[in-house]
Amino acid sequence: MHNDEPTLQDDLDRRALIEEVGKAVATCTPPQVFGVHGDWGLGKTSFLHQVQWYLTGACPQHPDAATVDGTERGPDKNVQAIWFDAWRYQYEEAPVIALLQEIRAQLSGVARALELAEVVVRGALLTFEDVTKKIGFHYSKYRQADREWKAEHFADPLPSYTIRLHLREAIDQILPTKTPNGDPSPRLAIFVDDIDRCEPEAAFRLLEGLKIYLTLENCVFVLGMNQKVIEEAIGNQMPNDDGQKERAAAYMEKLCQNVWRLPAVRHPHEFFQLLLGKTVPAEVARMIIDGVRYHNCLPPNPRRLKGLANLVGRLSIHLPTPAEGAEAVRETQILMVVAYIYQFHHDLYVRWEADLSLYDKIYDWSVNNQGHDLFESMILPQREADADPGTPTPRRDYEGTYPDPADARVFWMQPLIRHLGSEVNADQFRPYLYREDRT
Repeated sequence: MHNDEPTLQDDLDRRALIEEVGKAVATCTPPQVFGVHGDWGLGKTSFLHQVQWYLTGACPQHPDAATVDGTERGPDKNVQAIWFDAWRYQYEEAPVIALLQEIRAQLSGVARALELAEVVVRGALLTFEDVTKKIGFHYSKYRQADREWKAEHFADPLPSYTIRLHLREAIDQILPTKTPNGDPSPRLAIFVDDIDRCEPEAAFRLLEGLKIYLTLENCVFVLGMNQKVIEEAIGNQMPNDDGQKERAAAYMEKLCQNVWRLPAVRHPHEFFQLLLGKTVPAEVARMIIDGVRYHNCLPPNPRRLKGLANLVGRLSIHLPTPAEGAEAVRETQILMVVAYIYQFHHDLYVRWEADLSLYDKIYDWSVNNQGHDLFESMILPQREADADPGTPTPRRDYEGTYPDPADARVFWMQPLIRHLGSEVNADQFRPYLYREDRT
């Protein structure tokens, strides 16, 4: 079965986007904060790992990956990568301290790889240790960015200014000598993942600390995030009035002006076929894909497709044999309807499991869009024929007709149910439902 662990394999054909982000990190003028937006399940963590490997030829989370997709990647000695999983530290009062401690720990490995003198390394790491203590001591005193900005216009430097200066000097000691001839300067590429999974206040505190202390000339941050969730987290820390959303968006825009958006799976049936290749026999996989290929009935989300492939693998043992011809393809379509509803619409499935005739209501709703209480929270896709299935959010002219690929309420299986037609007997679904009387 498929798991949901990040991977360096580019099964979603994002190579061009990986290279684009990697080149931007390697050649931009720091300080910079880049964003990689993706709805949950679109593979943000895998994408960040792939960018890190593109830049450095290595990824600590995949230590045995000498090659990716059959190729090797020589490291860019001008870039040193740091990985930070924000979710693990969300309950820290000052998450930026945990970030600095992670940078300090990983910088020691960078220093060893660069074979720097021990006295240099020790001095830099001691500086980091001293800085984190100062931030912890002063954090509650000057955590508000607007108050600090005003204070920095007085003659005496505020602790935050001094801290930034010390951090920059410490990183300068670790990084290679600055390059001549106008080449890009050495920099730390700091990948911050899962910030959108933190509690709203923790996410805001981390962003605030990043803005106050880590706008450094030798640092490039790459934030993996669901931008909508982050803006909601920021908005929760602001006055609740009509301008809340606009202020939250402006805050995010000031912090992170360059955002790449991961596309949904453009051809879900092709990715699903790749997944099925590991869960069912080849001839069964071929028939399943033949049954869904032309109906646009699969959710364009990698995580959801993995879960569906796992379930189809479990249910496929109930397909009749021999599995050949149009009737066999029809049987796989029936299986897919059951698997989809089981995986994504549990409340509907348990009712169907208890009463086979419920399929008549499912069909009626899918074809005629006639309201039933069971379907109040669900959305039928009803797409325009030429809508782009890879668009992360619907364009204005498709509003109301093309569904948001990230919306878990969308009943993607509608086109296949309409194709099956009313002649399908509700009893034909029995072999795939988890019923005591299943044969």
